[in-house]
Parts: sequence; C-alpha cells; structure tokens
Amino acid sequence: MEKLSTESMTVERKGIFDKNHKKRFELTFTCKDRKPEKGILIIGLNPASTDISILDTTTTFSLNNLIPMGYTTITVCNLYADLFQQRLKPSEVANNTENRKYLAEVLKRGFDAVLLGYGNTFLTNKFVKEEKEYLLKLLKNYKDKVVDIVDDKGEYERLTATHPLMAGRYFPNRWKLRPFLFEEKNTLKEAGNGKLPEKAEEDREKKLPGKMKKTEKEKRERKQDGKDNPNQDGEPVAPAEADKQVSGKEKDTGGSDGEDLPHPPL
Repeated sequence: MEKLSTESMTVERKGIFDKNHKKRFELTFTCKDRKPEKGILIIGLNPASTDISILDTTTTFSLNNLIPMGYTTITVCNLYADLFQQRLKPSEVANNTENRKYLAEVLKRGFDAVLLGYGNTFLTNKFVKEEKEYLLKLLKNYKDKVVDIVDDKGEYERLTATHPLMAGRYFPNRWKLRPFLFEEKNTLKEAGNGKLPEKAEEDREKKLPGKMKKTEKEKRERKQDGKDNPNQDGEPVAPAEADKQVSGKEKDTGGSDGEDLPHPPL
C-alpha cells in the first residue's frame, strides 16, 4: 500500500451572547496550529442562530473562502445583535447602543482586515441606514483595513458590501477582497435628511444623458413622494446584480445574515 498522507485542522468556535440569549454579539472561529496567524472581522446585518454547533450557509461560505486565503481567525459581528426567528425587523430593535459599544471594542483587537458584508437589503430603511452611517464613522480610524467582496473577474465589481451568502452562491471560490470605498459626505447635503438640495440636484441632472433627465411632472411627483414618505431616502438598489440579491424568496437561516436571494441559486 502506498504511504498515506494525513492532514488535520482543529477549528474552535466561540459565541458571545447576552445572558438571555436574545442577542449574539460575536461568533469567532479559530484555526488552531495554523501559522502565520491572521485575523479578519466580518460585519454582517444580524445573527439568526444561538446554536454555535450548526454551520449555516453564510458561515460555511465564509469559512470555505476565507480560510484558504490564510485567515486563521474569523470573527463575525453584525450591525444588530438581536436574534430574530425570521427576517430582521429594524423598527422592533428598541436600543442598539450595546451592540455599537461591542463593535467599537472588537475593532481594537487589531484585525488584519475588516470585511463589510451586510449586503444590499434594507437600502431605504432609515434605521438600518443610521446603523451603517454610525459604523462607517467608527471605521474611519481603520480605513486601510476595510474591505468588501468582489469576484476575481470583476463581474460584480459594481456592488458594495456584498453579502457572503450572495458571493458564495454567485462566484464560489472566486472571492477577492477589495479595499472598501468610503464616500466622502457631500457638503451640499442638507443636515438631517441626507438629500441634495434642489440646486445641487439640478446641477447633477445637467450632466445626465437626455433620455435620463427628469420631466417637470416627474420632479413634482418626486417632491410629493418625499412629503408622503418622509422615512424613505430614495436610495436606488445597485444595478443588475444587486436586484438579484434582494428580489428572491430563498433565505438563509443563520449567520450574519438574513440576506434574501433568488431561487435558484445561493
């Protein structure tokens, strides 16, 4: 018989919850006896499981892609720590202060990379938008470490903060970590509502091709929509591929997570 080759790897799992197991603040996987040590922090949307013995699809994709990249410690945190049986309901989160503080402390550990993976759902939800804005301010001190996922061929490069679930299904084993592009706040934005004043919008529209310019009727309708829906920011979904992330019915049951995807695939 030929000589056999044996390989082994021990992966330790650790979850950190509140005392009632209503919130999960952290889930960490550590590959023992792997050198050199290299750590990555994934920041998703919200956890969906209290059972660290179960590897959901999101977590599996993250481990299968990040461990081969050389990351020996993979820590998962989220914009929200609250556990929901089904889809995240941001309006039902009474207070997210504790999770914000936890994120600030976790970042001090000095990760080699911070992966934004909260996906492209809840784009116009005012509560989620507020948490993203807070997080991005928090990450300003770690800008050189912040990345997001893109495929190695650049087919999905227009997306930002791509969810690991989407990335794992649409370009498995082809992940590339790209420096995250922080958008500088527009100095013309009105304080509080994040919308451009009319003059700035007019200037921006002048640069659009003729077919994309709004008619006077559309402008009036948009103004009325703003009055009728003051909690919506009007942020568009990212083109083409992003629509795939938010239009389907299939749903992962755990991880960092709650990212809806078409069926098939994930």
